[in-house]
Amino acid sequence: MPDLDNDFIRVQVAALLERADAPQAFDEELHDLLRSLGSEEQAAGAAHYIPGMGESYGAPVPALAIIGAELAKWGQRRPAQAFSLVERLWHNGSRDERVIAAKILERLGTREWARTLELAASFVGDICNWEECDQLACFGLRNVVQRHPEAVLPHCQAWVQGKDKWTRRFGVAVLTSLPKDKGYRPSQAEFAILDAVMGDEAREVQDAVAWALREIGKRHPAPVADFLRRHAQRARRHTRRIVREAMKKLPGEEQKAIRGLWEE
Repeated sequence: MPDLDNDFIRVQVAALLERADAPQAFDEELHDLLRSLGSEEQAAGAAHYIPGMGESYGAPVPALAIIGAELAKWGQRRPAQAFSLVERLWHNGSRDERVIAAKILERLGTREWARTLELAASFVGDICNWEECDQLACFGLRNVVQRHPEAVLPHCQAWVQGKDKWTRRFGVAVLTSLPKDKGYRPSQAEFAILDAVMGDEAREVQDAVAWALREIGKRHPAPVADFLRRHAQRARRHTRRIVREAMKKLPGEEQKAIRGLWEE
């Protein structure tokens, strides 16, 4: 991938924002910018790693992050317009626009957390692949779940009960942002959410559960080890896979003790 000209992208976004009050013209010029930053080859390469990706202009994610950051700066002074833009970008449906939408929400979430949560929640049923899921969960809601977990975790409990695997994965992936906050301390709320999907048959959900537990366990290994020991006893195939992947960040003696439970 060629080096990005960050200043060029920022200048192009500034010009784009002159069309902010004309949605059709804005979208057309955004699509032109995305085409100039991407290629069919890059889109095909991304599709190889993101099954179900759908339409893409092939713009690299770092470029999409710059566009999202510039649009978010504009949007922080005019949140109503910004949320309308995010909703339009998401429903336009291209991979590039959905990533940009998540990046904008990440920044809007610091001040407009309730609206950010409401809008992100309305998108969950439209998720089609792991990248959309993780961009929206881990970036779009990052600041909201860290600052207002009491508002987000009940949604996660509902999401992990969903019929669609991406909805369940989303409910788990949101939790990966919690341990990144310096003041985080594990609570029973997170573990109750994870309890609901410890036997999930979808590998995409299993991977997210193990990921969330590894993130928590990096700084708080004891409660994660207790959680995994509880599930390791009489664990079936899907649960055992989660436990095996989740315990990788635990001390060696803890891993050995957990593996020993499978033999009891």
